[in-house]
Amino acid sequence: MKRETIEAWILKAAEGAENRIPVFEEPAFGAPIVGFGRGDDPLLAEFRRDIGPFYRLPGDWLALKYGRDFDPKALSLISWGFPQTGHSRETNAAETLYPSHRWALNRTYGEAFQRAMARRLEDWLDGQGIPAVAPMAHPDFRWEKSSRYGLASNWSERHTAYLCGLGTFGLCDGLISPLGKAMRYGSAIAALRLEPTPRPYTRYNEYCLADRGCDACIRRCPAGAITREGGHDKEKCRAYQENFVVPYCATAYGFDGTYGCGLCQTGVPCERRIPGRAAEDT
Repeated sequence: MKRETIEAWILKAAEGAENRIPVFEEPAFGAPIVGFGRGDDPLLAEFRRDIGPFYRLPGDWLALKYGRDFDPKALSLISWGFPQTGHSRETNAAETLYPSHRWALNRTYGEAFQRAMARRLEDWLDGQGIPAVAPMAHPDFRWEKSSRYGLASNWSERHTAYLCGLGTFGLCDGLISPLGKAMRYGSAIAALRLEPTPRPYTRYNEYCLADRGCDACIRRCPAGAITREGGHDKEKCRAYQENFVVPYCATAYGFDGTYGCGLCQTGVPCERRIPGRAAEDT
């Protein structure tokens, strides 16, 4: 199977009826970007060393599903990034304390679409005789305590996207892609060898302007969870979401359980492009 075939499948899935925000009857996301990586990329071992021993490697995920070992050299990573629509970005950029109604709903319905699409991709590849697994949709996907970073998951969609050439990290931990930082990422692991997407960068934060004086995401964060020295404080961010965002969304929007205000992803120079570079609006 070719990369182009998988990319075409993902692009077509993005056009489906599940990619919707029901209340507003409009798409949750615009057209995605797609990248590929090697299952034996040295960065994967670095991720595990950096994040913690609980971080699972591609072969670990496939072994969980199929009950047998897989050669990392024969595996590939498939990563995609869905951009928030112009409506979602614009309404959220206008907020200063809480997520806009569209953004809050997208956090739930958009993520549900992502997981459903990941499962369908996994099943489609399986049907082609290609063992595959989407970690975000696997029962063993969970959050752990990283000694270095605090709250961390045992598979990172943004780290996978970075490995697959889709973008680099910003000060707030968001991944800045050619379509900007207002994105949601997903991935799958497949037992076939695909040509990896070149990484057009050499530093993990190459696209971020913080080292050139930008403090836009710091100023946008209502929790004070982003600093130039410490980057993104996940615990402080999470506390703000639990204590303020969730209750607000339940009262204002009648929608319980919404996490993530996303203010640091909108109203900033990297919202919809790599800073200093043009990009099509979505």
